[in-house]
Amino acid sequence: MTLRSISFGEALIDEFDDRRVVAGAPLHVAAHLASLHWDSALVSRVGDDADGARVRRTLRDHHVDDRFVETDPDLPTGTVTVNVDGEGVPTFTIDRPVAWDAIVGPDPVPNHDAVCFGTLPMRDPRARGALERLLASSTGLRAGDANLRDPHWDGEAIELLVGSSDLLKLSDTELSTVSDHLDTTGDPGDLTLLGPEWVCVTRGAEGAELHHRSGGSWSVPGHAVTVVDTVGAGDAFLAGLVDGLVRNGDPEATLVAASMLAATVVARRGGLPVEPGGAPATSQ
Repeated sequence: MTLRSISFGEALIDEFDDRRVVAGAPLHVAAHLASLHWDSALVSRVGDDADGARVRRTLRDHHVDDRFVETDPDLPTGTVTVNVDGEGVPTFTIDRPVAWDAIVGPDPVPNHDAVCFGTLPMRDPRARGALERLLASSTGLRAGDANLRDPHWDGEAIELLVGSSDLLKLSDTELSTVSDHLDTTGDPGDLTLLGPEWVCVTRGAEGAELHHRSGGSWSVPGHAVTVVDTVGAGDAFLAGLVDGLVRNGDPEATLVAASMLAATVVARRGGLPVEPGGAPATSQ
């Protein structure tokens, strides 16, 4: 049986010092799920411009369904300036307003086994409303990634993220921020009392841990890899989590597989899966 996924949110161009790359967390997740043999679709919005056409080509190259990628007649395709430090850690300057701020979303919502989303599209009430409608109609695993990017989130975004996720993924830094806002102790298990069945905390080189509402928890150490570029590693990790939990429900095996998938991304440039020929997909 083919599994079907919907990824909701930003499709954009990452602008580095030396290249321009098709990117966006939900786009990365969609592409990695497609590489894991899912029937993967992206819900987003691009401008009626060359960058929008490039986004669509990249999606098709990675076997992601672009039928739900809308074209805005006025707003441009989103761009993000990315600065990467000597350890491969990026900082982002995210332009606004852009096309993905105005996502309308499909009606009716297509059948799916999982829907993946983050907080960034919640910065605009139009995209936030579209996401709320999609989540309310979802019959699959709702996988939320905190992906907090200052100043593009607020308390309402955190509450929507936690309250609407069956699987919640966040970094250790984001765990602290979310816990402070929701007035919880900082124990990941506490967040399962607010909605999620699963909470996954990533800790960079120290690995990751997965917590279940039942009180069960699993952890994996970090992989010893030379970090080239961390952009998109968390997106690959989320795709691995979704694939494992939906496909076989084995938390330990899922965490190991997700960690390995993320390690392949940090060891090279670009957040997209490797192309069929074996070369990293940079979409320059």
